[in-house]
Amino acid sequence: MRIFYGWIIAGVLSLSWGISVGPRQAFPVFLLAFLKEFGTSRTVTAAVFSVHMTFYALGGWAIGVLVDRFGPRRIIAWSTAMWALTLLACGTVQDLWQLYAIFGVVGGVATSGLAYVPNNALISRWFIRYRGRATGISQAGVPLSMAIFGPLAQFGIAWIGWRWTHIGFGLMVAATALPLIVAFLRDDPGEKGLTPDGIPPDAPERSFSIPSPQVEGFAGLGLPLGYWPVFVANILRGMTMYAILIHQVVYLVDAGFSRMEAAAFFSLGSLVAVPGGLTAGAVSDRVGRQRAYAGIAALYVIAYCSLLLVRNPSGVAFLSIFILTYGLAMGGITPVFAAFLTDRLQGPRLGYLLGLQNIGFGIGATFGPLLAGVLFDLVGGYAAAFVLMAVCMIGSSAIVSSVGRPHVSGR
Repeated sequence: MRIFYGWIIAGVLSLSWGISVGPRQAFPVFLLAFLKEFGTSRTVTAAVFSVHMTFYALGGWAIGVLVDRFGPRRIIAWSTAMWALTLLACGTVQDLWQLYAIFGVVGGVATSGLAYVPNNALISRWFIRYRGRATGISQAGVPLSMAIFGPLAQFGIAWIGWRWTHIGFGLMVAATALPLIVAFLRDDPGEKGLTPDGIPPDAPERSFSIPSPQVEGFAGLGLPLGYWPVFVANILRGMTMYAILIHQVVYLVDAGFSRMEAAAFFSLGSLVAVPGGLTAGAVSDRVGRQRAYAGIAALYVIAYCSLLLVRNPSGVAFLSIFILTYGLAMGGITPVFAAFLTDRLQGPRLGYLLGLQNIGFGIGATFGPLLAGVLFDLVGGYAAAFVLMAVCMIGSSAIVSSVGRPHVSGR
């Protein structure tokens, strides 16, 4: 049986997205080098990533409009080329303000065009019935790249310095991710003479193990019902995800682990996230996005609490619980939330509506790490910050669960 080309699309997105975003997700490892290089406070230095996420969010809205106009493939290709040049430019940085401008501003806009908005818009065109599974596959490369790029960045920093490591990453993106995108991605199944999911429109419903999901869609000029509560849930999601992403390595170093050990634990959690994302996407196809998201929220709460209980290198049991629960939650949260959004927003303005939602996520991803850093500087520890982030995740899940189910079924 011939493989449906949509699965090739999902696989190529996974590879290209993972390779491209890997250097960004390795920022927690670079953060230690930046602190040493520039001699600035943890709050000021970590804020570079907050600026990056701010422009990632703002750029995502404009990117969404461009996706609706020109198609996802072109936008992903242009943005990947821009990101490769950004990484090369990071190798010339001499002052922290330059890192703010290049990695923060330019890099934020570039990554907005190669990640969440255009990729999910593309997947939504190729899949309906298997959207959760396809989304999980397309995003599996992101945590896998974190597992690879974390120790790779640490090794590169120790061997050739953080500047040359950025240059090497830029060349890698240009030589691998960009050719994959140009060669294999296609905007619509119609370009291959196919239909979504590779299923004929007149195929009987009973012939499939997974029922056709309820897809509300939206074709109006305004915003759909419940859009702003979900926007708030996205803010809380971003806070929860990126506070722990950015600060976990320095937290473990503070607890007595070596930098290499902390980077290795970071990578191990990222490896766990790969099957977590694949499983969560498929599970959400069967049990529903809201139930799957509630389970992921519970895992995040357990992860934050267990990390707080790692006080020194002897806390192996709590560290193991953290790695397992954090990895599963990190891998599953974005595919499930993305499928939840595209189910509700599918239509001619999907890029625009996803881009606006991306601002909400970016707000959270910007202020989560920043707030955690501020609270650390104020109280001398992460307890207050981590408890607050766990509460944010509970709030995000509660909002998603309270939003009514899609009410119009079909394709």
